[in-house]
Amino acid sequence: MIGRFTQFIDFKTLATRIVAYLPNIVGALLLALLFWALSKVVKRMATTALEKTRISVEARNLLVRFATYTVAVIAVLTVADQLGINITSLIAGAGIAGLALSFAAQDTIANVISGIAIIIDRPFKQGDLISIGGDMRASVTDIRLRTTVLTTLDNETVVVPNKQLAQERVVNYTLTPRIRVRVPIGIAYKEDMQSAREALLQTVEGDDRLLGNPPPTVLVINLGDSSVNLELRFWTEDSILKFPLMWEYTEKCKRALDNAGIEIPFPHLQLFLENNEGLRLLAARDK
Repeated sequence: MIGRFTQFIDFKTLATRIVAYLPNIVGALLLALLFWALSKVVKRMATTALEKTRISVEARNLLVRFATYTVAVIAVLTVADQLGINITSLIAGAGIAGLALSFAAQDTIANVISGIAIIIDRPFKQGDLISIGGDMRASVTDIRLRTTVLTTLDNETVVVPNKQLAQERVVNYTLTPRIRVRVPIGIAYKEDMQSAREALLQTVEGDDRLLGNPPPTVLVINLGDSSVNLELRFWTEDSILKFPLMWEYTEKCKRALDNAGIEIPFPHLQLFLENNEGLRLLAARDK
């Protein structure tokens, strides 16, 4: 079988072509080595130059990657030309393939564009405590081109597409460290609101984590179906403490109202029956 195969190959012609093509291969290898060294130099120079600017770390990394990818693309085209490949056809084919890929990967492209917008606009940065959509609160672990990695308060790692982050309502608690804490609690309608206010304000006395100006206050925020709804409000300089303080003072307020003998009602319904002939007949029959 090998003998039959060798009958169809002209080894002399093949060797001649390989020898003639060998300078192109050597030149391509040298160019690849040259561009590899060039990419290292460009990366180092771009990193050094950008470190002297006020651009964020995320934006610097993005620009350095873009410069490196640009050198890589030029290297591929140059090496392909050295090997005798038709660059025009290669670029045209790449354009058609890119067009087809753009339709197939619209979400990925949207995530990348949103990632670039996040890096440039900087609504948050690595290490910030944020709230997404009002439901999830987490710290920013890493910002990537396509996704952002978050760590929740329960130490759960959540990977969120950048497109979703760009469309959601994002609250950055770290951006403004001074923040107000609200602790809602309800009392029964029969209770004295001023007594409840004094009992709640006593819970914040002596706490160095809270600001004295503006001072803590207790407001009536609304009249509920079965309770007068109050809200203890105070300020703190550390936004990280917002939720721990809210949970802590919810318990303290409950204890303070219990110690003051002030009732915290639960939802209930009162029914009033009109005294009419039908009810009197039913009552007489039961007797």
